[in-house]
Amino acid sequence: GESSSAQNAQSVEVQMLQRWPVKVPIKCFSERLAPEETLETTVRTIDTFFPVAVGGTYCVPGPFGAGKTVLQQTTARYAKVDVVISAACGERAGEVVETLKEFPEIVDPKTGQSLMKRTIIICNTSSMPVASREASVYTAVTLAEYFRQMGLDVLVLADSTSRWAQAMRELSGRLEEIPGEEAFPAYLESRIAAFYERAGRVRLRDGSTGSVTIGGTVSPAGGNFDEPVTQATLKVVGGFHGLSRARSAARRYPAIDPLDSWSKYNSVIDQDRVEKARAILRKGNEIGQMMKVVGEEGTSLEDFTTYLKGEFLDAVYLQQNAFSDADASTPVERQKVMFDMMEKVLATEFEFPEKDATRKFMLALQQAFIDWNDKPFASEEFETAKAELLR
Repeated sequence: GESSSAQNAQSVEVQMLQRWPVKVPIKCFSERLAPEETLETTVRTIDTFFPVAVGGTYCVPGPFGAGKTVLQQTTARYAKVDVVISAACGERAGEVVETLKEFPEIVDPKTGQSLMKRTIIICNTSSMPVASREASVYTAVTLAEYFRQMGLDVLVLADSTSRWAQAMRELSGRLEEIPGEEAFPAYLESRIAAFYERAGRVRLRDGSTGSVTIGGTVSPAGGNFDEPVTQATLKVVGGFHGLSRARSAARRYPAIDPLDSWSKYNSVIDQDRVEKARAILRKGNEIGQMMKVVGEEGTSLEDFTTYLKGEFLDAVYLQQNAFSDADASTPVERQKVMFDMMEKVLATEFEFPEKDATRKFMLALQQAFIDWNDKPFASEEFETAKAELLR
């Protein structure tokens, strides 16, 4: 009797086991849908200016120490998805250990439980074998497809795809294949494209929908975005969140460059309004560069006001304070209210007699908005501060 029950248990165990080659996409769905719905990350710069779509793809290139891993961890914590799969592909062992220690202690704002309850971390440090590093991103995306088959929304974070490409280069060299640009294999572009193509929002055969969104960091040497891995990635992704060494050094976080970055997806704010705000940011930056040469005296009062408006937009909206519970994560409803208020300031024609008066007013207004950002959304303090700003 005991042997037959043991055999039954063994047969059940075998039935539950599913094997799948990680480099072959799972295509058990009836229809692939267009990535139209915006994925809420609660990072204002991303949601408003450079949005990511549910089932879309994006990349985060940047020099060392610009905040790629921190931005990914923020996204993992606050993004409105069911499952997060983080592939630490060739990262430093210290960063992976830090992630493994921190994630169980972080409270998931969605469930109130530990963030590890909906997170899978695939550890593959630089000291591990090259072949396993090459397979780690495929393992992550295959697990994501498995959860997508359950009708869940999954976010895959690959950190860093540059190290994955370097692993491909080493394997290619050992196989004595003909090298391409910078000794990367000739098939580098097609492999990167094939990886990102596994993202998507699909309708399953039972009528439900599921999605896999892929975000990969790229670590170009010296922050050079013209190298092969970054260029091959830019050809296939729908969003580019380029991190800037200058913004990181100036402690402007997240350090996403608002002038170089772009996205093909729908924003949570009307696109025309976003473009008007970016135009002020761009013009303000140009005036700022000119002021470094000719000084403040060489600019007109109108140009100086535009420069201050650009700095105001940057400080109030693009930057977020990770040490503030209210400002670290901004829901879409709050972003819309904030953008409306900020837009009123940008559209106002100020008539001050001199530059000092303009600067004094704009800096005071900027600080008032930053204090408002620190108030919990829809609270009495929030509404009171909003009424004061409108006055």
